[in-house]
Amino acid sequence: MSNQEVYIFVTEGLILEYFYRFRSISSLLDGFHELVNQEIYFPMIDELNDPLEGFMDIVWRGDRIVWRNLLRHYLLCLLDTVALTSLAGDELSSEKVANLVYKTDNDLPEAPIRTIYSRACETFLNHKAVEILLDNWSRDEKVIRRDELTYYLRLMHYSALKIVIDLLAEYEIKLMSSTQGMSDHASKSMAMIPEMLRLHSSFVNEQSAALFFTSNNIIEQLSLIHELKGSFSPDRHYWLLVVQDFPRHYLKALERLLYPDWYAACFVTDPTNAAMWGHYGEGHRGMCLKFRAKPNNKGVASLELRRATSWSGNGSVGYSYVPHTFEPIKYNSEFIEIDFFRSLGRLPMIKLSHFWYRGPDGELSDIANGILGSDSQWRDEYWQRFGDWYRIKLPEWSYENEHRLILHSSIDNLEKKEDRKIKYRFDDLSGIIFGLKTSMANKIAAIRIIEEKCLAVGRTDFEFWQAYYSHRTQRIELFRLNLIRLK
Repeated sequence: MSNQEVYIFVTEGLILEYFYRFRSISSLLDGFHELVNQEIYFPMIDELNDPLEGFMDIVWRGDRIVWRNLLRHYLLCLLDTVALTSLAGDELSSEKVANLVYKTDNDLPEAPIRTIYSRACETFLNHKAVEILLDNWSRDEKVIRRDELTYYLRLMHYSALKIVIDLLAEYEIKLMSSTQGMSDHASKSMAMIPEMLRLHSSFVNEQSAALFFTSNNIIEQLSLIHELKGSFSPDRHYWLLVVQDFPRHYLKALERLLYPDWYAACFVTDPTNAAMWGHYGEGHRGMCLKFRAKPNNKGVASLELRRATSWSGNGSVGYSYVPHTFEPIKYNSEFIEIDFFRSLGRLPMIKLSHFWYRGPDGELSDIANGILGSDSQWRDEYWQRFGDWYRIKLPEWSYENEHRLILHSSIDNLEKKEDRKIKYRFDDLSGIIFGLKTSMANKIAAIRIIEEKCLAVGRTDFEFWQAYYSHRTQRIELFRLNLIRLK
C-alpha cells in the first residue's frame, strides 16, 4: 500500500468504509478527554453551527375538532403561563413556558383552576370571530402556514388574555388593577378577524403569504421599539413574554410535540478538506479521528455505541453496544413539510384520544384514523419523515459532505451533557490524523494514550497520519507515519 490514503478497502467482497471526525485539542485531550475515554459527544441542535439546523416547515391542516382543540390548548398554556407569572415573576422564562405544551386538561389539578379553564374555553370559543375563524380554517382542510397562524393568534391573544386575567381575579388572583385598556384592544383585534379573512380570500397564495410575513414583521418591530423605549419597567419586564411574545413562543414550543429531541455527531468522508480542518479541526491545530464502519443487519455502514437498552424492575439500567447508522446529509433548499395534526408522535395515545382528536360531544376527528389504531403504516411514515427531516441542510453546506450519527432515546434522559458522551469500541478507532499545525506536545500526548490502550488489548494495527500540503496536487494530502511502532 502506498503512503496515499485509501478511503475504501475491499476484503473478501465486504466493503469497509471509513469516516472521519475533526476535533479540537481541548475536546480530545486536556479539556474533555474524549480520546482516553473513547467518547463521542452529541451536541444539542442549538450547539451546531447551522442556525437552520432542525428547522421545521410546519403546516396546520385539519377538521374543526383539531382546530378547536388547538385553541383550547392555547388557552390552557396561556392560563398556566399567567398563573406561573404570578408565582415566578422575573424568574419566568421561555423555557418554562415551552414545557407547558405537553399538558392537556386532565393534567390540571382538582382545584379552581379547572373551573377557570373550562369557563375560559367556553367564553373564548363562543366568540363570533373565533367561530368564523374555525369555520374558515376547517373548510376543505385548508392549509395554514406558520406566519398566518401567528398572525391570527396575535389578533386573538388580547381577548384570550383578558378572559384569563378576569377569571383569575374572581378567585382573588389579581394581576392588573384594570383590564379596560386590554379590553379595548381585544375588541378591535377580534373585529379585524372577519375582515382580514375576507381580504385574504381574494389573494393568491404568494400574495397572502407576503402579507402575513409583512404583518408579523411589523409587530416584531413594534415589540423591539417597546424594548428600546423601556415601556416595561425592569421589575415587570417578564410581562413582555405574556402580553406581547406569547403567541410566538407558543408556536415555537409546539414543535416539541412532534418528534423526539435528537442530537448529532458529525463525520466526513474526506479528511483532506482544508476548510473543514479550519472550521472543525481548530484551525489545523487539532486532530482528525479515523473510524472503521461496519455494516449493520441491513448492510448499511454503522458504528457501535454503548447505549441504555433496557430497564429492570429495580430501576437499574442495562447497557449494550448498538449499531448507529452513518446518515448522509441531503443538501436541499426545500425543507420537509410537516403536517402538525398528523405528526403528534411524542404524546401518549391517551392525550391524543382524550384531548387532541376528541370533539366536545365525544366524536373523534377523522385524523385519528390510523393513528390511534394498530395500523403500523402511520408509524412507519412518521419515522420516515423524521429521518428525512434531520438529514436536510442548505446547499451552501454541501462542501462538508457530512454524515452524522443520530442520538435519541425513549429510555435515556439525554438533557445533560454527560449523558450525551457516548462510548465507542476502541477497535473501531482505526487511526488519528495530525493537522498541519498540531503541536509536537499534543502529538506525543495522543500517541501515549493510544499506546497504553493498544498495550492493554494487544493491538498493533493502529495508524497515525500527518496532513501536509502537496505541491504536486496543490491540496492537503495525508502521509502514513509508518515508523511509529506501538509495542
